[in-house]
Amino acid sequence: MLLAAAIGVVLVRGCWVSLIEIPEDGERPVFMAGDRVAVNRMAYGLRLSPMRWWGDVRWWAEPVPRGDWVAFNDPSAGEDDERFIDERDVFIGFCYAVPGDSLWIDSLGKVYRACPRVGRSCRVVELPRKNAYVTLTPDNMQWYCRMINLHEGVHAAIIHDSLCVSGHFVSSFRFTHDYYWMSSANERNHADSRTFGFVPDTYIIGRLSRILYSWDTKVPWYARFRAHRTMMKVSQENPNP
Repeated sequence: MLLAAAIGVVLVRGCWVSLIEIPEDGERPVFMAGDRVAVNRMAYGLRLSPMRWWGDVRWWAEPVPRGDWVAFNDPSAGEDDERFIDERDVFIGFCYAVPGDSLWIDSLGKVYRACPRVGRSCRVVELPRKNAYVTLTPDNMQWYCRMINLHEGVHAAIIHDSLCVSGHFVSSFRFTHDYYWMSSANERNHADSRTFGFVPDTYIIGRLSRILYSWDTKVPWYARFRAHRTMMKVSQENPNP
C-alpha cells in the first residue's frame, strides 16, 4: 500500500500538478514572496520528463491562451548551457501575446498589442508561429537574431543591417516553434520577455492554477502563515491592461 501511494504521488506530481515557490515580490499584486502555487501540467498538454530521456515530446498539446499565468523554463540560457530544457530554472509570467500577434515596443520599453497613438516611436515585432515565415525588418531583426541563435538550432548574425543565417543572407525566416510573450504583473519588473525574449512552446510547463498556501519569512515564526491566501484561485485577468 505504501509503495502504491508513493508511486501515485510521483505520478500526480510528475504528470498532473507540481508545486513552485514564489521567491520574490516582483509579481505583486498577483503573487507575493512565499506563495506556494500549484501548476497544472496538463493545461497545454503533458510535456514528458525528463527530456534527456524522451526529447521534446508533448501529449495532447494545446496552445497557451492570452491571459494565463504560465510556468516555463528559463529561455535565456545560451548555447554553452548543456542542461536540458526541463533542468533549467523555472520562471513565471502572464501570457500577454500569442503566436501571430504583432507587438509595438516603444523607447521606454512599454509593450502594446494594438498600435499606440500617432507620434509615438515604436518598433513592431510579430511573434513567430510554427512553420511560418517572418519578414525581417530593421525593427525586428535584433529580436529574431537572438531567438534564432537560442532556439532554432542554427547560427545567425547581423551584418551590415542584414541577417545572415548559416552563412546566407536572408530577408525572411521560417521558425520551427510557436513563440509567446510573457509579461510581469508589475511593469517596473523587467524580468519578462523584454529581458529574456520570446518563450518557445517547448519551454512551457503548465498553467498556474491556485495558491495552495503562503508563508511570510519576514515576520516572527508564529505569524508567518498567511491564512487569507490559502487555496486562492489565480486570477487570469490582465494585471497590466
